[in-house]
Amino acid sequence: MGYHDIAESSWTSAAAANRGGSSGGGYTDILKEIFDRLMAKGIEEVVSDPSAFREQLHRHFERLPASYSIDLDVEKPEDVLLHRRILDECANNPDKRPVFHVRFLRCIRAPLDSEDSGGSLTSTLRRDIEIRPIHEIIFSTIDKTKLLRELSDLMSEVGLNIHEAHVFSTTDGFCLDVFVVDGWDTKETDGLLQGLKETAARSHVFCFLSPLVLHGYLKFAGAFLASLIEPNKFCSHGKKY
Repeated sequence: MGYHDIAESSWTSAAAANRGGSSGGGYTDILKEIFDRLMAKGIEEVVSDPSAFREQLHRHFERLPASYSIDLDVEKPEDVLLHRRILDECANNPDKRPVFHVRFLRCIRAPLDSEDSGGSLTSTLRRDIEIRPIHEIIFSTIDKTKLLRELSDLMSEVGLNIHEAHVFSTTDGFCLDVFVVDGWDTKETDGLLQGLKETAARSHVFCFLSPLVLHGYLKFAGAFLASLIEPNKFCSHGKKY
C-alpha cells in the first residue's frame, strides 16, 4: 500500500510565499473570514480576548505559506486552531516530536471486485460495494528534504493508502503535513495513532534534534576541530595545555 491517486500540494517555501503571495488581498480576506466565523461560534479562546487572538491568528498565517489560506475550508474554521496547536506543541516540546494527530472524517462506498472469476455476465456487471473509513492524519516535526517520501513509507508500513497530501513548511523550520488516507478498517483512531507512533519510533529517520540542541552540538564540534588545528587555543578554565 502507499500512494493511491495521491494529490500532493506542492507549495513554495513559506518565506517566498509570504513575500510574493499576498497580492489581491486573498490572504487577509481568508484570515478575516476565519476570525469572524470563530467569533460567531463563540470559541472561548477567541471571544475572551479578540484582539490578542487576532494577533495570534495573524502570526499563525505569517509562519505558513500564503497558499495555506487557499487550501483551508472556511466552513471548518476550527481546523486553523487545531493546526496552530499542533505546530506550537511541536515547537515547544522537542521530546514529543514527531507530533501526530488522527481523526475520522467520513465513510465512503467503494467498489470491491467480485471473487467470481467465472466470466459470467452476472459477475461482469456486478461490483460488490464496501464501506471504507477515511481518516485524516496531521503530522508536524522539524522540516527536512524528502520528508514526504519517508512519511509515505511510514503510512504504507501501517497499511494505509494516501489519497491526498498537503505539505507546508513554516518560516521557523517546522512542517505541517496533512494526509487523507484509507486502509484503517474502523472509525476509531486510538489504535491508528498508536500504530503510527510505534512505527515512527522504530524508524531512525524521525529522530530529530531540536534546532537549539543541534546548534549546540555544531558549536562544540567547531571548537573541538579548531583545537586540533591550534591546540593552545583550546583550554579549560583559562589554562593552556
